[in-house]
Amino acid sequence: MSTILDRFRRAAAVPAGVADDLARELAPVFAALDAIEEDCRRARAEGAAAGQRRVAAARADAAVVSARGRERAEAVRTAAEAELRGAREAEAHVLRAEAEAEAARIREQGADRIPALVAAVVDCIRAGAP
Repeated sequence: MSTILDRFRRAAAVPAGVADDLARELAPVFAALDAIEEDCRRARAEGAAAGQRRVAAARADAAVVSARGRERAEAVRTAAEAELRGAREAEAHVLRAEAEAEAARIREQGADRIPALVAAVVDCIRAGAP
């Protein structure tokens, strides 16, 4: 601080006695500036801490939202799988019924043709097939 006052004294050509008064006059200003700097440092530190708390809270909230989203996705996936399984089972039931109906129709056609085939075989045998 004395070097600053010495510079001030030389530039203004102020007598040394006046500089002593200036030092006393400027001391409260510098003390006030020191207090302001300390307040600024404290405000910055508090702001940084508050910011870190907000970031931590936001991360925790994001984790909760993400977990809920995963749970919801799993529930939707399970429901979709069940719905798809039910649709496939219904389709399989319809296909089985159609296949059984087709098999019954083929059996009936076969049963209707048997007497004619038996008669043709008997006729061939009677005709003297060697």
